[in-house]
Amino acid sequence: MNKVTIVHIIGVLGRGGAERFVIDLCNELARNELYKVYLVSLCANDADTAFLEEISEEVNYVSFHKGNGFSLRVLLRLTSWLVKQKAEIIHTHLNALEYLLLYRFRNRKARFFHTIHSTAEAECPGLLIKTLRKGLYKRNLITPIAVSHNGKESFIKYYKLDNVLVIQNGRPFLKMTNEYPDLVKKYKLGTICFLLIHVGRVIKVKNQRLLIEAVQKFNAQAYKKCKLLLIGEVRDEALYQELLDLVGTDEYIDFLGGKDNIADYLALADFFCLSSFYEGMPISLIEALSVGCIPICTRVGGINDMIDNGYNGFLSEDSSVDAYCQTIKNAILYPNKSEISENSIHEFKLKYHIAASGNKHTLIYGTNSINNNHV
Repeated sequence: MNKVTIVHIIGVLGRGGAERFVIDLCNELARNELYKVYLVSLCANDADTAFLEEISEEVNYVSFHKGNGFSLRVLLRLTSWLVKQKAEIIHTHLNALEYLLLYRFRNRKARFFHTIHSTAEAECPGLLIKTLRKGLYKRNLITPIAVSHNGKESFIKYYKLDNVLVIQNGRPFLKMTNEYPDLVKKYKLGTICFLLIHVGRVIKVKNQRLLIEAVQKFNAQAYKKCKLLLIGEVRDEALYQELLDLVGTDEYIDFLGGKDNIADYLALADFFCLSSFYEGMPISLIEALSVGCIPICTRVGGINDMIDNGYNGFLSEDSSVDAYCQTIKNAILYPNKSEISENSIHEFKLKYHIAASGNKHTLIYGTNSINNNHV
């Protein structure tokens, strides 16, 4: 029996939510013995700044070592490689779509997909590329996939088309490490504070300033304070310096940098905080739901699809400091937080486990009918 060849293509495997999801999805698909799964990164990846160690041994990892900007050489090499592999399902992410065009017009039997991980306009702001993609979507040469209903709405508005599918992101259950007991001793000794965790790169869209100011406002009024731990790599050095100046000598706010043991921190925390200006479908929020760490989030983007206020988390009325501070109060004072936590885990199992996402991708790939042709 020949296996169905599935190829996922992404620009680079940096430590971001979309990149982590692509790896998780490939790992999940590769568990099926009917599939031969390739994960293609156009650019080279450094093990220190990418999730390479999380790629399953069942996934075939390939890199074309592209540099900055568009590369005709990589386009030709990738096309030749796809022909050699006889790829049947080709799925691109983020800015990789244009690199499958030659193979798309060469192979009319293969099926092609592209996932929009943000809003359509944020992912494809240029008029030329927008026009090209719209033509491909309109003629059903490439099937567009959004990760949230908010992303779908942005696609409909931006391209004036209504043929986008929605498949939520997913994650496997997180595994705690042997560092957890030491973190308990460090941060939960005496439970003198509520422990808040933020996971996200230091970039403007994550809006860490709002979160810091809201926590400082809460602490200025409360007897029992909030301890805020901000986890994530610094991508904007100027912004990071601004945030450090804002924090000053505040003993209740710490920047921890990137961490590989996120599960330990989420299991330890009382609440997970996300104060972004916009989110597609944040992997960090999915991770928080998976361990029942109660979310406190701004009411933006795909978060509206994920959080039912007062059921599996809390949403601020708007993105002001006052509103977010009030939401922190509401979460802390909620009388049955264990129920919120249980609902979070239930929602994860039902909607956001990687197996659910993998099953939905398998259905839209139409691999059941392809399998029959290969038996």
